Amino acid sequence: MELADIERYTRETLPEWSEADLAFSLIEKGGSGRLFVRVGEKGGGRSLIAMHYGLDRADNPRFAAITDFLNRHDIAAPSIAARREELCLLWVEDLGETDLGNLAGTDWESSRRPAYESALRTVFPLHCVTEDAAPDDLPELERPFDESLYEWERNYFLTHYVERFHSPEIAEKLRAHPSLAALGNELAGQRRSLVHRDFQSTNVMLRDGGSYLIDYQGLRWGLPEYDLASMIYDPYSEFTPGETEDLVDFYYSLKQDAGHAESREDYERRLVQCAMQRLMQALGAYGFLGEVKGKREFLAHIPVAKRRLLELSEREGGLPVLGDLLD
Repeated sequence: MELADIERYTRETLPEWSEADLAFSLIEKGGSGRLFVRVGEKGGGRSLIAMHYGLDRADNPRFAAITDFLNRHDIAAPSIAARREELCLLWVEDLGETDLGNLAGTDWESSRRPAYESALRTVFPLHCVTEDAAPDDLPELERPFDESLYEWERNYFLTHYVERFHSPEIAEKLRAHPSLAALGNELAGQRRSLVHRDFQSTNVMLRDGGSYLIDYQGLRWGLPEYDLASMIYDPYSEFTPGETEDLVDFYYSLKQDAGHAESREDYERRLVQCAMQRLMQALGAYGFLGEVKGKREFLAHIPVAKRRLLELSEREGGLPVLGDLLD
């Protein structure tokens, strides 16, 4: 869809803007293939984000129903101002231009720490919705994290990262190693909650002292620590060990305050396991987007993701074989 089409459909669908003097600016964001355009009145005033999505990905059409669900349950997310779903086109609340990633390099205690803690508070109510007590108004979701999805993520990693950036021989050794499948099977056997699935710094917007989730069309049943790992081991962000520990502590305090009875050791072990799984998925995505889709900017995130994967491989719950073969 072209910008001229966005303008025509905006004027058709939003009567108050049919004759307005509007500005349209393209927003470059993410790797999902969707088109985002900021639409606003020139000289200030109201603005919205027009989002056009394709049907080549099953999760894209789920965005509207999931947004409505989040709004009904007071989980901070943008509202939908107008929709033309027959055109795969939505007009969504404009949350501004500042996401968590924009705070890189700012002071930890006064800037980044409160913002990241706000993001964790925002996603935590989602994690409190468990599969065995699913709400009646839950929309259709993406496939849950089960043995087959964990296996798919591992194969994505082996095919698009290990084979491309190491060797097919190393990829085959890892495919044959029982610890990788054992990790997925152990995670799949645990109680599941709703998870964002891509909870990282560029998918949390900051506005007026609050934080808002975006890019949540991949919502599904999984483990909350997968989201936590996505955030605190995010290759887009750099944390010192002390800053990482601050966020690990903070999320554990949220669980305790909500009455989750679990030892710190079990919590941290599962976090490492989920982080290993998440970073394998991320490395596969960077290889696929960079080499197959030609989005070379994603390749710049590989060194940080690899370093964090190898560091975690040495911890309780990690996969030492990755350090043995990939270091």
